[in-house]
Amino acid sequence: MRVAIISDIHSNHEALTAVLEYCRFNRIHKYICLGDVVGYGADPNPCCDLLREVTSVTLLGNHDAAVSGLMDTQFYYPAAREALYWTRSQLSDENFRWLYSLPYSYQMENLSFFHSAPLRPSGFFYVVRNEDAQAHVKMYDLLHEFNFVGHSHLTNQYTVGPRRAKDLSGEPVTYRHDQRWIINVGSVGQPRDRDQRACFGIFDTETQTFEHVRVDYDIETTAGKILKAGLDEKFAMRLFVGI
Repeated sequence: MRVAIISDIHSNHEALTAVLEYCRFNRIHKYICLGDVVGYGADPNPCCDLLREVTSVTLLGNHDAAVSGLMDTQFYYPAAREALYWTRSQLSDENFRWLYSLPYSYQMENLSFFHSAPLRPSGFFYVVRNEDAQAHVKMYDLLHEFNFVGHSHLTNQYTVGPRRAKDLSGEPVTYRHDQRWIINVGSVGQPRDRDQRACFGIFDTETQTFEHVRVDYDIETTAGKILKAGLDEKFAMRLFVGI
């Protein structure tokens, strides 16, 4: 079975539809979303509607939590906070209730899924440095063989052993005896690794391998919608450079 793992859509409908179109022609059997469906972008309802239709599981991201009242918006800088308030005003009642109901984590066979660090899913901590991965050594026995996270909008990946963690970003991901993987799957709608293309991952349960996938989408249309909605200009401009 081939599982598409998507995260951090951030109300970017063009990027999400491009990713789903790619998946439709590449033998995807299951879709799992790691959260942050909303925030920053101008299409919260269309993105919620699409994900509710196609995903088996969607997790709660920090922006989803803030929009639905499960997290204090004061944790966000002013422009992001205004985007949260705008999104809250735009959401249908049905999509608001759906976001409010989302879980923090999900497990399937030897795979675990989180929005942020497995160490404490509700804390929304990042795994972007080797030290962040190293903090998981003490919970090595609780980790599944493959642990997928979003939140950072990056594509870092680490192995965690009984004694130490190792940064293996860019290396092939496959099963390793006595090692646990923590893998950032990247962002569909707001990439920040200097590649402006939508990013997500595919895990093959038969071969026990994972790959990052990049997909082009209509950035100009997305950026135009953000500006038209009156959201901060930087949410539109950074899409063109992936930062």
